[in-house]
Amino acid sequence: MYSPPEPATAQRMRTQHQWAADTLDVTCDEAGEFWGWAGRTLGRPGTIVGGRRVWLRLVTAAEAKAAGKLWEGAETAHKALGALDGHRPELLAIHDTVEDGVVYRAELSEHLDVPVISPDPVLRAPADLAPGWWDDLRTVLGTVANTATDRVAVRREYIERALPEFLDVPAPENTRWVTAHGDLHWANLTTPALRILD
Repeated sequence: MYSPPEPATAQRMRTQHQWAADTLDVTCDEAGEFWGWAGRTLGRPGTIVGGRRVWLRLVTAAEAKAAGKLWEGAETAHKALGALDGHRPELLAIHDTVEDGVVYRAELSEHLDVPVISPDPVLRAPADLAPGWWDDLRTVLGTVANTATDRVAVRREYIERALPEFLDVPAPENTRWVTAHGDLHWANLTTPALRILD
């Protein structure tokens, strides 16, 4: 979704990604490099023994910051939600390594061979969604909403600041808090079959 980072970061991440692929016995595709913000993540499709298609995502952080919601998101979501009846990729393995005070987390997941609705979070053209797609989304998000968690993606203070700033409306006095996908947008949803990514 983002451009590659500056060359030194890109090379370091590519080297660590290849190390993770070797460790987890993944043969990554030649094409298909996907960068996260500022080179913090690097994902590539690949194959494991037996021909199963997988996605290998590498996350990096300074050793002192390798914790919390951004670091533990995939693992925590997998433990709480599983594959959501086939609506999210299955997490297959996690492998951490530390080098020179930097932690690298390799997350190996099932690869989905279905297209995302939009290449970026903003929907720029009408989406051709299959019959029942919205019903599936409603059901899946209902399951997520009813899942207990102690993770917090959005705080009350943010709502009180953001709604007036961006929408020119006051924050509601009463809010009902439920579990939600912290990054739900068109680039994290697939079609024709609904799958929820990230």
